[in-house]
Amino acid sequence: MCGRYAASADPEELVEEYRLDEVTDDGARACAPRYNIAPTDTVPGIVERVGESRPMRKLVGLRWGLVPSWSKDMAAGARMINARVETLTEKPAFRSAVSARRCLLPALGYYEWRTETDGGKQVKQPYFLTPADGSRIHMAGLYEFWKSPDGWLASTTIITTSATDELGWVHDRMPMTVVDRDAWLDPAYQDGEAARELLGPLPLLRPMKVSRAVNRVGTEGAWLLEPVQS
Repeated sequence: MCGRYAASADPEELVEEYRLDEVTDDGARACAPRYNIAPTDTVPGIVERVGESRPMRKLVGLRWGLVPSWSKDMAAGARMINARVETLTEKPAFRSAVSARRCLLPALGYYEWRTETDGGKQVKQPYFLTPADGSRIHMAGLYEFWKSPDGWLASTTIITTSATDELGWVHDRMPMTVVDRDAWLDPAYQDGEAARELLGPLPLLRPMKVSRAVNRVGTEGAWLLEPVQS
């Protein structure tokens, strides 16, 4: 699974890269550098919604942890931070979203944990997985709207698949990206099974052992991405 990640982007860079029509206030705020994003945090997301004359592509803020439209409360979101690609069109929580509410989540990389021995004790050791060339990754996601007592909540989940052989020693799952951004984001492309075929593997990633300080939610700073001695 992907349970923690890092993201930092200038909204203007995303406008150019994704050919955005609009940057919402919450989308701009979500782009602030963060190096230990956790479930229920608001994250930057790229979505495309039907406009008056044409689809509008936007940078928005999305709560990480998808809350289905039929959910009684927000608690379900904490359990739906990831969506397995194998069951996207079967699970009631994701079946509708994969047909009409798909998004991309820009990131610097993500964390995974593996059990290792340190000083004779077993510890949960974090690794940060990121492109070796320092480029951004674009994780495939779904988003949903839920009516809360205080108004509408937009939430998201990251689509995952089996890890590649190169990364399987760290964790058996990994996020996915897409092979055709325009089709993936297009709200008129409403064939869920066909949309799933647009998903593909992330570019080659480099796993780096990093400080176990990232294990604590709320710990922040670019130093969390620095490799530690193996």
